[in-house]
Order: sequence, then C-alpha cells, then structure tokens
Amino acid sequence: MNNAKNEDISKRAEVVRYWEDFLVKYLDICNKDEYDVVTNPNGFINLGTAVNNMCHDIILPRLTSSKIWLCDPDFLQYKEGHGILKLREALAALMTEFLEPHESIDPENLICLIGATACIDLLAHCLADPGDVILAPTPIYGRIYTDFKQRSEVNLWPIPIITKDNIEPSPILTIEKVKKAYDDAISKGHVVKALFLINPSNPLGDVYSPELLLEIFSFCNEHNLHVIIDEVYALSTFNGSPQFHSALKFPDLNKNKVHVVYGISKDFGIAGLRVGVIHTQNKTLQNCLKQLSFFQCIPFPAMDITTRFLEDMEWCKSYLATNKRRLTEKFKFCVDYMKEMGLNVRESAGGFFLWVDFRPICGSDTFDQEQDLFQYLIEKAHLYIVPGKELFCEQPGWFRLTFTCKPDHVGEGLKRLEKAIISYQQKK
Repeated sequence: MNNAKNEDISKRAEVVRYWEDFLVKYLDICNKDEYDVVTNPNGFINLGTAVNNMCHDIILPRLTSSKIWLCDPDFLQYKEGHGILKLREALAALMTEFLEPHESIDPENLICLIGATACIDLLAHCLADPGDVILAPTPIYGRIYTDFKQRSEVNLWPIPIITKDNIEPSPILTIEKVKKAYDDAISKGHVVKALFLINPSNPLGDVYSPELLLEIFSFCNEHNLHVIIDEVYALSTFNGSPQFHSALKFPDLNKNKVHVVYGISKDFGIAGLRVGVIHTQNKTLQNCLKQLSFFQCIPFPAMDITTRFLEDMEWCKSYLATNKRRLTEKFKFCVDYMKEMGLNVRESAGGFFLWVDFRPICGSDTFDQEQDLFQYLIEKAHLYIVPGKELFCEQPGWFRLTFTCKPDHVGEGLKRLEKAIISYQQKK
C-alpha cells in the first residue's frame, strides 16, 4: 500500500520509498501515450531517452533470424551469474576488435550483468562506502546519480564543465577542473573513492583525448582513486571526429584501479536485451562482483541470443560502419535544422545527442524559466526533451535532445519544437 507506515518497511527501503527519477518518469509518460502517425497523432514524442533506432532495419532481421533465435534445452538450467563463457568470449572478441586494447581482452576479466546500470550500481557498491563520493564531470547522464545513490548510498560529486557563469563557447573537461573538484570535496571532509567518466560523454558528446585521459589516470593513481569509465558509446562516434581512445588502450595503468563498462544497448541499439559488461583486472573486485552477480544476472536466453548475434565479426564491422555513417548524417541534419531555428548546438564528436542552447528562448538565466519552457513543451507540444538541470548542468537554459530515436518521431518532434518555440515566444 502507498500509505504504508515507516515501521512497515526497512530503513533502506524508506530511502527509495518516494524516489522519483526524472528520466524514468518521463519515459513512462511517453510510453503510455506514444505518438503514432496513424493511431495516435497527438501522442508524446520522446526525444529525451537515450535510444539508438538508427539501424533497426538492419538489426531486426538478424536478431530474429533462425540462426540467432534458437530454443536451446540449456535455457532450462542455471548458468554462471556473471555470464556464460561463450558470451564473455564473444564480448572479449568484440572489444578486442573494436576498442583496440593494448592486449587481447581476457574473458576471465569480464563480468556480465543485466545492463550498464547494473554494472555501475555494483561498482559503486563494491568500491565505495555509504556517504563516500565519486567524482564525475557534469553535465552528465542523470541516472548516474541514482545508480550511485539509490542502493549503495554513494554520492556523486560534480566536476563542473559548464559553470553558472560560463562564457566559453564549448568548455571542456581539464585536469585542473578535476583537481579543483577533488580538493573541494576533501576540504569539505568527504572521502573520495573514485572518478567516473562517460567516454564519449553524455550529454556533451565529447571524446576525451589520450593526453587528458593519461593526466586523469596519473592523478587518480597518485591519490589512490579508482577510475570507472563507461564506454557504451565507444563505437558511435561521427565520421571525421577526433579518434576515440578506450582506457583499455593504455598499457601502463594501475590494473587494479581502472574499470571499464560496456554494453550493447547503445552502439547496437538493443536496449531490451539488457546486456552490460565490466572489464576489470582487479581479482578481489572480480570475486565480489561474481558473488553479487546472481542478484543481477542476465537471463540465459538473452545471453545465448547476444552471443550468437555478436559472433559474426564481419557482420558487426559492416553494421558499425553503417551506424557511424547514419549517425553522422543525422547529427548534421539536426544541427542544421536547429541553426535554421536560430538555436546554437554544441559541437559533438559522438553519441546520440544535441546539446542545445535555449537561453535566448528562455529569456532569463534561471532554472525556473528553464522548467517553464520544459513544461510548455510537455503540455502544449507533447514533446519531451531533457532540461539541463536534470543532468546537473549549472548554467540554466541548456537541453539535451536525442536525435537517434525513431526517424519519424525525430522528424515530427523537430516540427513540433519549431512550432512550440514560436508560440512560446509569442506567449511571453
């Protein structure tokens, strides 16, 4: 019952009793009244959720083929909680081929869990204690806060890239900003256990240079910090953009302190299978993750399907090249569309997002005005894009728009956005 008394549940459960995750809330709203050009033309357009529908015309025929979708008698049996060996071998081969590590990935260093969210949740649980902090550049994917906090009670400590008074056209992460955030956290009495990165970043789409990554690894090693790098957008960079460098490329890192998260939801557009993986060479951490993996293990049919899906390396090469080309073309199209509307978009090297400056539309430099525009788009246009505040952006007026949603939704969404902006400005 919703009105359960506090004594009816544990103190741990009380923490999440009324927890409201912004991104989950509006995903649910959009799913319950989703736009369809024929059956629901006034439904919600979701350009807020980080999905990749750019190549579903290629993915679905392969995913549903008789060679991939088999009914194996082993489906009825218990399997390794951290991923069957064949799945770990397939992921190791994929990561070795495309992430270009300095040495081949060993399947024994992979822990497979039910999505990247589960990976981040367990890493926070195993690497930090309640009340500890993990540094992370902001703005950042909003659920990272939840992934750290909701169960493990670990706090995100921001490294602001875009500050409230920022005047740089395209501010970037620097080692100086990392050091300042660390010093600020320590000066306030916090215990800092790790630094977390998404590379390419979400929402900014930055690809971190090898020079910056080495500076970060060196700083974290000096201060005995773990580094967790989420590389789920690694193979979704744009043609002509700076080259992506995986953390796995660097040979001289502290192997016990650097942990990489990957998954198939983004690059391969298969969010529903819920397959994430942690690469770590820390044997103590591996043992802890294996013990806990049974709480978040991937169903065996999903492991089997994913294994068969990824085993054809030539198909993967062809698919990823097509995905990269389509991402590049769609990003350029959407940026040009925004410019025609008078909106500036941050230069991006990869990922699924436009980071759009709506400050001229908001009319004032406050989060109240940002929220007012957001509510107007929801209520009047049935259009969902993510306001920067929900991504821990300190400067009001920025929004994240996902351009890799269903193609007809993106087209309709841009039309609605243009119309809504005109009416919003007239209203003011």
